[in-house]
Amino acid sequence: MNFYKLKIQEVKRETPSAVSIVFHVPDELKPFYQFTAGQYVTLKLTLDGKEVRRAYSICAAPKSGELRIAVKEVANGYFSKFANQKLSAGDLLEVSVPEGKFTFEPHVDAQKSYAAFAAGSGITPVISIAKTVLIEESKSTFVLVYGNKKPEETIFHDTLIQLQKEYLGRFFVH
Repeated sequence: MNFYKLKIQEVKRETPSAVSIVFHVPDELKPFYQFTAGQYVTLKLTLDGKEVRRAYSICAAPKSGELRIAVKEVANGYFSKFANQKLSAGDLLEVSVPEGKFTFEPHVDAQKSYAAFAAGSGITPVISIAKTVLIEESKSTFVLVYGNKKPEETIFHDTLIQLQKEYLGRFFVH
């Protein structure tokens, strides 16, 4: 697995217990970070003298030009706690090239109806796929059934509302 050091461009607080992280990918590394909706990257770093590796789904559309992941803090989560409390723009992390087979390949002329079910942080690969359908299959619709414990813990709440407005009649969230 190939890793490259990438600078964090942005850490955005998504909920009280989750952040999304955008990595700056320099031009010379962009070919290595082309991804398909649904893929993930593995982060590698040393915390307290121990190497830690964690995999996170990419939650951006491939054509967005953005490499974004989301990290939800969990009780006793060694890396998730660090990411939510300590990481900030400018920090460097080793990031693997994208991998994974839970993917979606769009077809420009497709006219399909898609449905997805997600709960909590399970939204991360699904939102990448939904954005890809909406951007690249202009005749297709997407229904998302998304469960959360509390409204304030809904990761990407504002993004989902914006997508509903932008793709009125094509994107539905329940």
